[in-house]
Order: sequence, then C-alpha cells, then structure tokens
Amino acid sequence: MPVESVYPRLEPLLPQVRKPIQYIGGELNSVVRDWDSAEVRWALMYPDAYEVGLPNQGIQILYEVLNECDGVLAERTYSVWPDLEGLMRQNGIPQFTVDGHRPVAAFDVLGVSFATELCYTNMLSALDLAGIPLSAADRNEEHPIVLAGGHAAFNPEPVAEFVDGAVLGDGEQAVLAISGLIKDWKQAGRPGGRDGLLLRLATEAGVYVPRFYEVDYLPDGRIRRVAPSRSGVPFTVPKHTVMDLDEWPYPRQPLVPVAESVHERFSVEIFRGCTRGCRFCQAGMITRPVRERSVTTVGDMVERGLAESGFSEVGLLSLSSADHSEINEIVTGLADRYEGSSTGLSLPSTRVDAFNVTLANELSRNGKRSGLTFAPEGGSERIRKVINKMVTEDDLIR
Repeated sequence: MPVESVYPRLEPLLPQVRKPIQYIGGELNSVVRDWDSAEVRWALMYPDAYEVGLPNQGIQILYEVLNECDGVLAERTYSVWPDLEGLMRQNGIPQFTVDGHRPVAAFDVLGVSFATELCYTNMLSALDLAGIPLSAADRNEEHPIVLAGGHAAFNPEPVAEFVDGAVLGDGEQAVLAISGLIKDWKQAGRPGGRDGLLLRLATEAGVYVPRFYEVDYLPDGRIRRVAPSRSGVPFTVPKHTVMDLDEWPYPRQPLVPVAESVHERFSVEIFRGCTRGCRFCQAGMITRPVRERSVTTVGDMVERGLAESGFSEVGLLSLSSADHSEINEIVTGLADRYEGSSTGLSLPSTRVDAFNVTLANELSRNGKRSGLTFAPEGGSERIRKVINKMVTEDDLIR
C-alpha cells in the first residue's frame, strides 16, 4: 500500500520555524524510490540536526549502498529543532524522512547511526515523534525494527532497552545481509513474527539483539557477564569488517546540501583503522585492522565525486590521514590533476609527527587555501607519553 507524504501538512508550518529549508529535501543526488516496488524499506537516521547529519560519511554510504540494491529502498531522517518539534506535536505530524517525507513508523527498519553518546536522547525524541514505543519490548510487527550502529553503538547497553538490535563495525555488507534476511522472512510469510525476525538477525546476520541476552551483575553493580538466553544465539557477537575498501568505493554520488552544513566538501575515506594505540581513542581500537584504499581508487573516487557534486574541496579522511603508506603519492597525484583549477585539498585529521613540508607544498600548490587539523592532545610531553600519544616537543616545534 502507498504511504502518503506528510509534506502537505508540514509545509504550512515551515514559515514559522528557523532554517525551514533543512526539512525540504531534494538535494542533488538524493533518491526517492517507488514505495510499492520495494520489499525492504529503511529509514536511516543521523540523530542530530540536518546541518550536522547530512555530511556524515556513514549515512551517505549506507544510503547509496541500499538504494543500489534491487527491492530495497532507503530514505534519510534527522533530528528536528525544538521549534518544529513543538509544532509537529501540536498538529499531529510524525517524524518524517526528508526524501519522500514519509512517516518513519511506516518503514521496515529504522537504522540509527551514533557518532557520540550525546545523540542517544535525540533518538528517543525521534521515536516518540514517530509514534514508535520507546521500549523495544512494547513494539509489535507494525513497528520498524530499530537498529543502532556507529562508533557509539559499540557498547549498546545504555540504549539496550530502546533498540531492537545493534550492528558492530562496518555497515556496508551488514545492511545488505540484514535486508536479505528481512526479504526472505517476508516472502516466507513472516514466521515467528517480530521475535522470529530478530532471532534470524541474531543468529544469521551478526546483530546483537539485547532481548536474547541476560546480564548478571556483581554485588557492587558491575557487570559479571552477558550470556545468551536463547538457543542458537552466539555468546560473542562478531564485529563486521570490510577488508577490501577498493571494492566499496562509496559514496559515488555524494549528497549536496540545500542548507548550510558543517562540512561542504567531497570526502574520501583513504583508509580505515589505526595502529597508533592512543589510550584515549575509542575509534583507533574499534576500527582495526588498518585497511587502505589504493592510490588509483582514491583518484577515481575524487574524479567521479567532484563531477557528480560540483564541490570545490576534497577532504582526505581517516583517523590520521598522513599515516597512509602512500599519502605522498595520493596528494601529489591529486595536486597534479587539479593544479590550476579551483579544487582544493585538505587533510582534516593529521598527526603532527606524520606531517611534512612536502605534503604542505603539495596541498597548497594550486594557490588555494587548504585545511589542516593537528591534534597534539596533551599539554606536556609527559602527559602525551601517559596517553601513548608519542608526539615530542621537537615534533611540535619543527
């Protein structure tokens, strides 16, 4: 059955809120697929404002991967600002997607990508706005499966009561496996109902489903162990890891924001993971092992991404971009290709001890100001040694 857009009811409210354009949708390279032709429908949420969420690399990758899959539809939703939230509650308008302005509650899956724990409460607000019960135990087959992912979902226990499952690690292959299981479950007549689907996700797709585990506590409140309570559910939940990034050159068609956003550039993840072992860094631990994209793949992604988007800046992303084993070749190749053009290059995350004058010269060769981000993350050499951030005073001065 077709699902009606809420836009006719939403549009009259937009003149009453700040930055109404962020709720319009219609970005370059966005997709609105036919509802009835899709067998599995995803609402992908970055639980923060549009200006923060739209540039998010993870959501853009999954959005494109899912929409390329036959029989699968994906749309995006973001947190709404309090001014619109109040009006939506007054007028009975539910949480909606910005692509088709369809109610989030109508989708099969609500996938929420957590970059930080600060976004947990934004998910709860969105669930309430959508009319989806906050507690996973109160949901039935009419409600979407709520899945958490992203770095802040690696310890999903703080939100275990509110999510149906959590995906640990990389999402590209995981979302396709989940979509396939949901499609098969539907075609088989939905055996076992919602519980049956969640059991399949836990046993066949590597999804952590909190309802199938029991937590034992020590007398002082610490966790003694987490053990499965259902036969066939694994004791250890696997982390999903894409080993060959060259096989997943996404995003191919980056979304171009219609409203001002925190990052307005085409971003290419040149490698994933880190071996530095800084003691404070969660991402450096949970994204291992290191997997690099080749010089050729990076160049091809940049060429296509700029052509599809019209951006004039390229960000070479990773936890520490200058640690790529071929970073000089990547930067020199791109500087050669775009010398004399309006295209600028930036390294948004760089360790001081990995940066050098050659990189600086190549990044600025076309005369355009480039972006660099250095993070000593310690006020003294002693503190840096304590946190295993092996950057010396000489590294900072040179």
